[in-house]
Amino acid sequence: MTEGVYNEPKKSPYSCELYDSDFEKQFMYELEKDPKVKKWTKNHGIRIPYVNIDGKVAHYNPDFIVEYADGTQELIEIKGKNMLTEITKRKQKAAKEWCEKRDIKYRLITI
Repeated sequence: MTEGVYNEPKKSPYSCELYDSDFEKQFMYELEKDPKVKKWTKNHGIRIPYVNIDGKVAHYNPDFIVEYADGTQELIEIKGKNMLTEITKRKQKAAKEWCEKRDIKYRLITI
């Protein structure tokens, strides 16, 4: 896993964006090139509550929020197939419910 800084993205409100993996970095490049994408960021501050395996409330921070030219928004999570655990399923369920209440789409991209 390679962490780093994506400098001077054109469609982000920030002068740089941090990525946690090469997959996220590549996805940032794709967002920048996609004419349907109006803006995107990882630095969105969204924290979605979910119940962890111990039955306690924890918080999930999705990887990206993307706004498209047509005005729709989407939360996107990027996960390696080896990371599709019970916790991931719980986070995904909570995120889908959170998004439905806000008319936002949710997508899990597995690699």
